[in-house]
Amino acid sequence: MERLPMPLLSIPPPPIHAEDPGSPPPEFILLDPYGYLSARANATTAGAFTTAGHRILVTFWAAAPPRASCFTVHCPDLKPAAFVDMPKILTTEDDLALLRTEPPSLRPIPDADDYYVCDAAVLLRCRAGDMYFLAVLRPREINEEHCNLHLYSSKTGRWSTKLMHVDAPPNFEYVYANRVITVGGEFGSVGWADLKRGILICDVLLDNHILRGIPLPLPLVTKQLRGYPMFLRNIIVLKGYIKIFAMERPSSSTGYTCITEGWDADTWKTNCSDFGSWKNSWEEDCTIKFSEVTVSNPADALMLPDLQEGDDTEPTLMRLSGGYPVLSLRDDDVVYIMHRPNPVEDKASVRASPMIEVHSDS
Repeated sequence: MERLPMPLLSIPPPPIHAEDPGSPPPEFILLDPYGYLSARANATTAGAFTTAGHRILVTFWAAAPPRASCFTVHCPDLKPAAFVDMPKILTTEDDLALLRTEPPSLRPIPDADDYYVCDAAVLLRCRAGDMYFLAVLRPREINEEHCNLHLYSSKTGRWSTKLMHVDAPPNFEYVYANRVITVGGEFGSVGWADLKRGILICDVLLDNHILRGIPLPLPLVTKQLRGYPMFLRNIIVLKGYIKIFAMERPSSSTGYTCITEGWDADTWKTNCSDFGSWKNSWEEDCTIKFSEVTVSNPADALMLPDLQEGDDTEPTLMRLSGGYPVLSLRDDDVVYIMHRPNPVEDKASVRASPMIEVHSDS
């Protein structure tokens, strides 16, 4: 594996601010998936030994949204050059975090046969048994209607593999997972979301071989989505619902940064209790008109240049240069969007934007 340039591995973590929360941490954070190599430590620092016998320490640095939180990794007896790649959070659930580092992470998890544990791994926490499962889904090339499910149990420390059949309505499509979700519940449901097409749901705690296919809302499937789906869409599980946020791609775009010329974004939701059948009904939940979201704080307006063309109008988010939305796990009507005013510069900020609930006519 090709090593990263040393300047990237030597980037220091963000500074500690006086307003950063202590203990307990916030209920919800925006976590940068890529970590930093640093010897800084706090009350969250956890340590263990790698398979090679090296001491490794991981520390989380929480910040209240919209500021981003981060984590650091430190091996006292290794230099940064020993790391092949930047540490990365693959997935989180409850009080668990799956990290990928080189050298290995705090509690090394063996790969499933010859299949590398990748970004499409999902965690399921079982507090009753003080254990967890790690699930990895691998499509079988010989048949699109079947997948291999690799399941790791922390109780046994072993992987198991079984062939899963996809039970889905006609014309259901699924290619690969952009994001994983943990639904939980009585059956320990987890999911793999193709944010262009549909979701595969697996009941980990049930002894069956069924994956339930759930198509995305029809308006999202029929819209042509070009580029990286996570740049314009996000999916979470909140209060018994799966929620999807979708931004409409504007006509003006530059590289990976889009200029929002008065377009809209919508949130759709479906009840998790409807997974037992194909009758999952998506309903439009909230919407945003960026041209109507005003920026009243002068300090915020200075951080968001070119949001208006005239001096006599109140600045709005109409020309927000943003992407990578994240729905809040605490507030039902808030979405966080990364603002990058200059696509050639490595500078960005995060904006919290309110959404308006959609009321259907009865």
